Amino acid sequence: MQEDLFENDLDEDGADDQSEPLEISLSERRLVTQPYDLSLATLVDDIERSRLLLNIEYQRKYVWDRAKASRLIESFLINIPVPVCYFAENEDGTYEVIDGLQRITTIKNFLEDDFPLRGVSVLRELDGLTFSQMSPKDQRRLQNRTVRCIVITEDSHPDIKFDVFERLNTGSARLAHQELRNCIYRGELNTSLKELAENAYFTGILGGLQNQRMEYAELALRFFALYDDFSSYKPPLRQLLNGYMRDHRKERPRRGELQVFEDTCRTVSYIFGKEAFRLPAKSAGKQLGAFNKALFDAIMLPLAYADRSKAMKNGDEVRQLRQRLITDDDFSTAIGRATADRLRMRTRTHAFADGLKRIGVPCDLPPIALK
Repeated sequence: MQEDLFENDLDEDGADDQSEPLEISLSERRLVTQPYDLSLATLVDDIERSRLLLNIEYQRKYVWDRAKASRLIESFLINIPVPVCYFAENEDGTYEVIDGLQRITTIKNFLEDDFPLRGVSVLRELDGLTFSQMSPKDQRRLQNRTVRCIVITEDSHPDIKFDVFERLNTGSARLAHQELRNCIYRGELNTSLKELAENAYFTGILGGLQNQRMEYAELALRFFALYDDFSSYKPPLRQLLNGYMRDHRKERPRRGELQVFEDTCRTVSYIFGKEAFRLPAKSAGKQLGAFNKALFDAIMLPLAYADRSKAMKNGDEVRQLRQRLITDDDFSTAIGRATADRLRMRTRTHAFADGLKRIGVPCDLPPIALK
């Protein structure tokens, strides 16, 4: 299996900028759960009535083979306990499966006659039978078996809910943070981010960064979340991104914000091409080094607040500024580990902003208070 260089939101150079603990006051640390023992017949009925949602968009697709699916059905028939399933309650009262999709889908498929049992080891007389071919007694026995389901209610603190989703997200196809946001915060903003992730003016400045785990959408989100209220920035960055998506989930970025984003991307492309957010290559023969998300902040945010036409006219000096900064010890520290730290965010962004002003490019990047 190929190593995923971006699992847990690592930069290609290993910098983890989203591992800080959540900042939630004691009174707000609220996780409300409700256990239910639901019969298999009830589960299927809830799915058919759209009360229980199997949202394949954010879950890994159904991957169980017939032998594994048949063993689960046999386990129900002989009353072997199966693992707990976890649901999340939506605002409209519907539930979404956040852990247990393979099991729930198997139950639905079998009770709807989608496949016959194959390779059962105990109830061999049932091998090869679909649900409708089983005896009425076995059908009733199966339909009446129950699954323990834990519902994370809508009353839970949203950041605690996100943390729970991460903890439950432990399978071999583990979702990255933005894939989880794509799951939890669906809406107009999420759609807009995915659309921006396909625009050439944006993808062209990312230096060949792979987009296997929604990295492009997360970088766009990172820009809008920081640009929205830069002076009030405080870590953890993961919580900031979650909060921005939650608060703006029903709306697209405003026209002015989209224009600033596009203009900033085009300015970066004009001045730096594909190298803007790439560190120098560490080995001979490589043209581009690792992509660095903190360097993305350091360049994109100041240019978003700068006179971009003057920046392009002074392109040579802006390129030299970037080259000087990435060899500076303080700046290098600020784009290394713990990059979500407030002081390091201020250090790297204002180093570039101050450098722009020194070469005659006006930039009014807001200050970040350290208290």
